[in-house]
Amino acid sequence: MKNANGKEQRNKEEERQEEKEQRHKEVDWTGYFQSIRPMCPWSLKAWMENKILHIQHTQGCELTWCACFRASGHEALLFEYEDLSVDQLLVIVDKIEAKYPDLVAFYSHPIEEDNNTEVPCVIVQDKQTLTDLRKKIGFENE
Repeated sequence: MKNANGKEQRNKEEERQEEKEQRHKEVDWTGYFQSIRPMCPWSLKAWMENKILHIQHTQGCELTWCACFRASGHEALLFEYEDLSVDQLLVIVDKIEAKYPDLVAFYSHPIEEDNNTEVPCVIVQDKQTLTDLRKKIGFENE
């Protein structure tokens, strides 16, 4: 009996470890930005040129990072999370836009499929910069 219980417990521990590793898997951001080029043609170039400030697992410090982002010269700010729901992401988006009316925030969640990210995230951009980029639709020298 001890062997059977021990084996069962090991299997459960292995399953938990696999789940944890899946949550911590590395996202292929280059591949993601490549995939959304039809909707956001400038994002891949910005990613490749390190113009997207990428912050991982910073729940609770978003407003501080937004203040840093505004002074950084980056074109976008990407918050990557582990296990947030769409509702939790919406709260963060609302909080950012209420504090910084010159910024626009978008959420992306894997359950929404289509062109959404593999992990929950919030993307923040300067409203005027985004408006200007959208007017261009397509970087020069891409």
